[in-house]
Amino acid sequence: MTEPFSARLKASTATIHDEVEHTSFMVDLMEGRLDVRAYSLLLRQYALIYAALETKTQEFADDPIVAPFYDSALFRTQRIHSDLEKLGSTIAGQRPDATSPNLGESGSMVMASAEDYADHLNRLTRPEQLIAHHYTRYLGDLSGGQAIGALMGRHYSVPAEALTMWDFAEVGKTKPYKDAYRGRLDEIAATGGDEQLVIDETMTAFVLNGRLLAELSSAVEAPAVTTVNSQRGEAG
Repeated sequence: MTEPFSARLKASTATIHDEVEHTSFMVDLMEGRLDVRAYSLLLRQYALIYAALETKTQEFADDPIVAPFYDSALFRTQRIHSDLEKLGSTIAGQRPDATSPNLGESGSMVMASAEDYADHLNRLTRPEQLIAHHYTRYLGDLSGGQAIGALMGRHYSVPAEALTMWDFAEVGKTKPYKDAYRGRLDEIAATGGDEQLVIDETMTAFVLNGRLLAELSSAVEAPAVTTVNSQRGEAG
């Protein structure tokens, strides 16, 4: 039996996907070693990236390869801006913690890697390239992204009204939606799409995201990480 394209796409990108997920910034953020300012910094990068992705998605909305994937309920840009506004109030009401990362002026900056990511999205010319980024971002948001939303509330007391980025109630239950999405991936060749181009561009999407997270790692300092690492070194 021929392996479905969705399974082949996942397997082909599994290694780089895992590497990106374990970038120190994401590990520190998810394990509670950073703070709400670091999360806000991540969202500021997403504001630029998702705006570019969603503009390009609208440009390709009528393309026969992209049309099955088009769903405005997935769009995140307005939610990100709303979350950032509410996070600003949350940050203003918090006193700096001695163990919090020192973001300084970087707390409100857009990283060069985010600008490069958005520029790349703006230059996409093939529908298969768009689907690669659409898949990487939205299926990721519907999967591991749900844990991000939950952990930001648990670790950093981010209120629910500032976590709408991760709210996909409009698409219904996430598992059936993701299963249907993968089914549409399996039909790409039938609609005239180039499967290998989707795989290649998905790799590029993970590279771009990895560069962003690496730059974010350099922009924050997590004192607790040094302590944990030094303890592990002594134990080893």
